[in-house]
Amino acid sequence: MTVEARSVDELIRSNSPLAGAEQQVLREWVAEWQFSASSFSPLAQPLIRGDPQALQTAYTTLASSSSPASARLAYSRMRETSLRMPAMEVVIAGAQYYFPAKSHDERLGDYAGCLRFLHELGVDVDGEDVAGFTAFMRASQTKESRLDLAAELLALGADVNHRSRFGGVALHEAIMAQDRAAVAFLRRSGADMDVKDHDGVSPRDIVSLIL
Repeated sequence: MTVEARSVDELIRSNSPLAGAEQQVLREWVAEWQFSASSFSPLAQPLIRGDPQALQTAYTTLASSSSPASARLAYSRMRETSLRMPAMEVVIAGAQYYFPAKSHDERLGDYAGCLRFLHELGVDVDGEDVAGFTAFMRASQTKESRLDLAAELLALGADVNHRSRFGGVALHEAIMAQDRAAVAFLRRSGADMDVKDHDGVSPRDIVSLIL
């Protein structure tokens, strides 16, 4: 008997591992997400702008109005937009998509500084969004890869083989995107070619299908 896939809303409300049709349902929903600076909270604005000074000011203001522990918790519990991005992933999304200038050739902001500040606050470097993706995975597996920031996240303790709700790792996604630079970076960083996702597919299997 074929079991009907749950709706997107049901998948988002759960944190269960996903395979088959349900994996595809959530993947397609995530792929439709579009960056909009206005969809992020005021607390997250310094993160998407890559502004460590504004981030420190916001933290200090919050800490003085409540307590340092409460302020740190606010960043640790941050889940932004419909994707429920944790704080470090917000930084990466900003680095990828936030262009206040008209030219997309100019990369603005000190995003590495924001990552380091969050790390000092005790924010989990491997915090997960609704699909189980982490900041490192976003930085190294999308069409807008930021391998410089992926390297920074590794230095802060990110897991190169962190598994998403789909059971896959960043290397799965980078190979499917045919991003050679990201694949080479991940392999140098210790990414596992043989870890299988919840559909039983490994990065090595994907390579054999593509070639």
